[in-house]
Amino acid sequence: MDQYLFIKMLYLGDREAMGKWGESITGDSACSMPLGPVLSNIYDLTKGDNPSCRSEWEPFISDADDDGHRVSLKADPDTDELCKAEIKILTEIFTQFKDFTFTQIKNYTHSLREYEKVGRSSKPILPETILRALGKTEDQIKETRKQYAQVNFLNDLLAAS
Repeated sequence: MDQYLFIKMLYLGDREAMGKWGESITGDSACSMPLGPVLSNIYDLTKGDNPSCRSEWEPFISDADDDGHRVSLKADPDTDELCKAEIKILTEIFTQFKDFTFTQIKNYTHSLREYEKVGRSSKPILPETILRALGKTEDQIKETRKQYAQVNFLNDLLAAS
């Protein structure tokens, strides 16, 4: 699959999940880049960067090749870590965008309200910015962030046990 389309579809899946539940599927950080919004760590991983996550990524997904900028599935990563609702979102995003060309997906993601033109640099896209772009009110965003912080706190407590 085209590296760019792969990254954009994962971004769109995370965006959809944030709109439904207030948190992403991947847990990655979004940022605006010259060719549109991306998930920062996943973008780096497709380029062979991000050493801290390489051991989880490398057995399953190839780095993008230099000629065609394509990534390949090397082995089945399984879906044990995903719930049915997350799989549904990712399947729907894939079905909707799988036939998009580079230009079509670029134009689509550039039209998203949270995207900012950044020239040759990048700029983080805060979760609150995505939620506002999806039409959430400030009260909904505040409540979502509060719930997210509580879940993270509980996860940290359980991990420390």
